[in-house]
Amino acid sequence: MGYKVEENTTVQGSHGCHTVDIAATTKQGFGIGFVRNPDGVYDMVADWWGVKSRNQAKMVETLRIQAGSIQKEYAKKMVLEQTAKDGFEVVSQTEDTNGAVRIVVRRWV
Repeated sequence: MGYKVEENTTVQGSHGCHTVDIAATTKQGFGIGFVRNPDGVYDMVADWWGVKSRNQAKMVETLRIQAGSIQKEYAKKMVLEQTAKDGFEVVSQTEDTNGAVRIVVRRWV
């Protein structure tokens, strides 16, 4: 996706610096961090309101869109990994005009 990704680092959040398991740096140089919880789910950490820009609202919206793209790619990767573990093969992957991803899998029994 073109992001610089680091592991075991820090990102600036709304309450100071946060240690994160994974960080993606946006093209604007702002970090979006992910912290893995004990149940294996990742929480996102970012300082949306700390963005300094002439058009702060536009910058915040851009960062939210980028964060959504990261979440979408992560979800797709997790679905593909789990279906492969469960013995399924991917028949097709499509993306609707609204951005929804459709993955069709099958398994012969």
